[in-house]
Amino acid sequence: MSWKMIIAVVVVIGGAVGYYLWTQVPETPKDATLTGYTQGLKQSEQKAQAVASFSNVQLVQEAIEKYKSMKGSNPPVLQDLVPEYIDHIPGGVGYDPASGTASAIQ
Repeated sequence: MSWKMIIAVVVVIGGAVGYYLWTQVPETPKDATLTGYTQGLKQSEQKAQAVASFSNVQLVQEAIEKYKSMKGSNPPVLQDLVPEYIDHIPGGVGYDPASGTASAIQ
């Protein structure tokens, strides 16, 4: 047997062993990949923003109700609530003075 034949057999056996081991590696779960991780972070950030926005709207709406019960009408602008009914107007909150409702601005 020549040395070329020995090298060819070693390469074929090495390739077969490598292929076998490669096929035995379990599939990586999608959330364990970088793309899955960043998508999870984005979803978590969106949920946190939605919760914060909802909380801000509730806070402003409560201040509007207090203003209305004390003054008898809706405030013309949200800034009229500061500082007596609320310490500051949080960002991302819209206001309709005609109806007296606060809403989240997207």
